[in-house]
Amino acid sequence: MSDLDERHLRRLFARSGDADYELDLTGLDQAHALASIERMVERQRFRDEPREVVIRLDPATATSGETLFQPVGRALLAIMKQGHISTCRPLPVTEGAGFYIEMPGKGEAEEDA
Repeated sequence: MSDLDERHLRRLFARSGDADYELDLTGLDQAHALASIERMVERQRFRDEPREVVIRLDPATATSGETLFQPVGRALLAIMKQGHISTCRPLPVTEGAGFYIEMPGKGEAEEDA
């Protein structure tokens, strides 16, 4: 296994204080959470400037059962493949469950196409 120093580990995770916007999906069921993400991405398609977003989810507990982390992560990955998300990283455990994403602005998305 390679040596991972703190600098390399920090690249894998983002801090929520760095984001422009926060989408709080805590307390929502899967259908509503995914619909909220789709609306956010659709609105971003018409913005000129890029946006950094923290997506908050309910953390796993001993009695919580299945969480939204995996279904939301899969949805974000599918959106990323479409080019509407440029970066997607999990939040550090210290900041709760969720993801940090970066979405390109309208001009950037058109340049990449």
